[in-house]
Amino acid sequence: MGRYSVKRYKTKRRTRDLDLIHSDLSTEESIQSLKHQPQDETKPGLGQYYCIHCAKYFLDNKALGAHLKGKVHKRRVKNLSKLPYTQLEAEAAAGTNLNKYIEKVNEYQQKEPARLELEKQLLSTQLEENDQKDSLAQQEFAGEMAVE
Repeated sequence: MGRYSVKRYKTKRRTRDLDLIHSDLSTEESIQSLKHQPQDETKPGLGQYYCIHCAKYFLDNKALGAHLKGKVHKRRVKNLSKLPYTQLEAEAAAGTNLNKYIEKVNEYQQKEPARLELEKQLLSTQLEENDQKDSLAQQEFAGEMAVE
C-alpha cells in the first residue's frame, strides 16, 4: 500500500460534519439533550462537559472553558454560521428545483436570526450550569463520606 492510500483512511482526528452539527443546533430540545447528557463512564469527564459546536468531550469545566476561548472553537462556530451545503443547492446550481431552493433560502433567512439568538442564549450559561452540577456532586460526595 502506498503512502496516500493509508492517509486516506485515517479517522483518528475525524470530527462530525458541519451539517450534522447544524442539525444538532437547530432545536432547543436537541441542544438541551446534548448539554445535559446522562453520565457515561466511557466518555471523558463522564460525558458531562461537551462542546456542541465541535462535538468534543472534555475532562472538566476548566478544559471546556479554555476550549471555548480558543481559535479552533471560534473557527468552527464561524463555519457553522453558514447554511450547510445540501442536495437541493446542488440541484439548483444544475438548474433544476430553482424555485424550491429560493423558497428554502427565504425561509432560512427568516428563521436564522431567531435560531442564532436561541443558540446563544442556551449556550451562554453552559459553564455556569456545569459549575453548579459540580458543586452539587461534591456536596453529595461529602455527604456520603460523612455518613460512612
